[in-house]
Amino acid sequence: MDKTEYLRVDARNPEPAIIEQAARLIRAGELVAFPTETVYGLGADVSQPLAVEKIFLAKGRPAESPLLVHISNLNQVQKLTREVPLMARKLMERFWPGPLSLILPSLPAVPKIVRGGQSGVGLRMPSHPVALALIEVTGPLAAPSANLYGRPSPTNAQHVLQDLDGKIAAVLDAGDTGAGLESTIIDLSGEKYKVLRRGGTSVEELEEFLGVKIELAEVGDLPRYKTKVQVVISDNKLDYEMKLNAFLAQGLALGVVHINNPSLHKIEKVKRILYYSLSESGMNLYSILREAEENGILTLLIAPFDQEQVGAALMDRLRRAASQ
Repeated sequence: MDKTEYLRVDARNPEPAIIEQAARLIRAGELVAFPTETVYGLGADVSQPLAVEKIFLAKGRPAESPLLVHISNLNQVQKLTREVPLMARKLMERFWPGPLSLILPSLPAVPKIVRGGQSGVGLRMPSHPVALALIEVTGPLAAPSANLYGRPSPTNAQHVLQDLDGKIAAVLDAGDTGAGLESTIIDLSGEKYKVLRRGGTSVEELEEFLGVKIELAEVGDLPRYKTKVQVVISDNKLDYEMKLNAFLAQGLALGVVHINNPSLHKIEKVKRILYYSLSESGMNLYSILREAEENGILTLLIAPFDQEQVGAALMDRLRRAASQ
């Protein structure tokens, strides 16, 4: 594949002709990147194992890693799962469409390559109009994030093309996504509920709604994102000032990231410092990492912030970005 087809689409009212153009590619066994309310996904027809295999090849993703299946209506759930517990139905009614993925017992019809050989299948109903319109035409799509494996997730079409141009058939460009953090994944296929990944729906919201304590999976030390940018978190104001002066003394091209602390911009501007403002939800973390890389910034210093003011999902991503 020489070049990825670029399809501009209206984010709120996706044009049927453009959606059909993308759907034809998917029905032909090709890969199409599309926007969700979290990040851009890379979709393949879930019923075509050879098409799904292309996802792993394009991303460089380990073959044993299961994929989430994106759906557009509840009728599609029955064609993918062996059982839908009452609690799962309640979660669907409350949080779908939205950034919550549910792992449920899978029907044998779901290809092993989608499930990573496991007995459960992860389902998610995105809320983005473009995603819903596409899936309504194509049927369920196996769809991880549309980036090279280990890279920061893409929050716009340009991020997708940075990683996958020429490796996939098309990208549906509907502008920047909203949440910017992936969906929360909760496993309901066993006896105990377990959150496998924190994301756009907080664990606290789920526990309050379900009225039970949810177990958090032990994920161990995650590898840092595959980016040239080194992320350093400062613990307090003194630590921040020491690290800032040390980096400047080394003559490094430096980026300073603050979370709700605009007073940092009062610091005397230095040509080799770029300032970034990170939202409390972390919706622009991935775009900051990519923008810093594009600008030749090799070090991002995270200014002190109140960890209680930011979500646990963002802290997970910051720790991963800063891990060595």
